[in-house]
Amino acid sequence: MINREEIFAKCGGRCAYCGCEITVKNFQVDHVLPKSRAHFERELDNDRTDNLLPTCRKCNNFKGPYRLEEYRRELSLQVTRLRKNAQFDRALRFGQVSINESPIVFHFEKCQHQAAESRPQPLTPAGVPETQLSKE
Repeated sequence: MINREEIFAKCGGRCAYCGCEITVKNFQVDHVLPKSRAHFERELDNDRTDNLLPTCRKCNNFKGPYRLEEYRRELSLQVTRLRKNAQFDRALRFGQVSINESPIVFHFEKCQHQAAESRPQPLTPAGVPETQLSKE
């Protein structure tokens, strides 16, 4: 059984993908490995907590059956698709919008990176953090 409160707490009340604020009442639970793909990996319990993330409705609906890297690729194609739209092109030419193409980094990945950076670093026998040794 899925514990919605536990899933909600994973990203501090934010969508795991775009980072927008979500509430316990309106968030959706996303299966990182989509349920529709579970038959390819039968050994995986699709409702395991580590396969579930809290998301906003827009991200969950767009992600649909994609795996993470497929979803990232689809998101990266949004600017290319928008450029074919006459209204977007007009707004671009008149400076009403601008394009900022950048790598797609999901909110939960940023959180994982920050958590890793805030963990105490292992010390060498000399008492120096290992990360400092690798920089020198």
